[in-house]
Amino acid sequence: MKSKGAGGGCFTVLSSFSYSSTRAPVFFLVFAISASLYVSGCMRYLTHDRSKVILLNVDIDQTLDIAVIDLDRGTRVPVLTVWAVRDQVVTPAEATRVSDLYFSHIDKIKGKFNVWHLTWAIADLYRNGNPAVKASLDSAYGDARIRVRKSYGIADRFVNGDKLYMGDAHLLGRAYAHRHVVVPGNPDYMQSAAEYRKKNDAKK
Repeated sequence: MKSKGAGGGCFTVLSSFSYSSTRAPVFFLVFAISASLYVSGCMRYLTHDRSKVILLNVDIDQTLDIAVIDLDRGTRVPVLTVWAVRDQVVTPAEATRVSDLYFSHIDKIKGKFNVWHLTWAIADLYRNGNPAVKASLDSAYGDARIRVRKSYGIADRFVNGDKLYMGDAHLLGRAYAHRHVVVPGNPDYMQSAAEYRKKNDAKK
């Protein structure tokens, strides 16, 4: 489902590539961006219907372990693993982990893209959560709402607007989720945080 009036969909795709490795040939980047925009329709996986984005058997704790790896390693888009599970069902303990990650990294991450997606993740987790989850995320959500108003209109809309913008958004977002979210038994996703570590260690 495409988001109606979401705006900035193509910007998200372009932003994802703007943080890509500078070692990639310019032609490849131009081609990849063009292909993604064409095939994805920019925001083809963005929805306001949560039932369309819930993953059966998703392991939030192991996915957050992967988020810690990326945040500590300082990848170009380190916040996206948290963003990728922002619409899943979480426990108060898991929400507390997310809140701790937020406050330990929000002032360290670079770029409006990262601030936008981390605050967006906090907003969706809070607004979709039960009272106990909201209590765990209350401080982070309050900070995110204020912080994003200092950023720019698109981010403010996703965090403070009336509608929740859920889902992987576009092809790049879905591909990222497949490589970082742990869903044991689903071959499209990571099977464990250990698998992620092994694959990334092999790249070094």
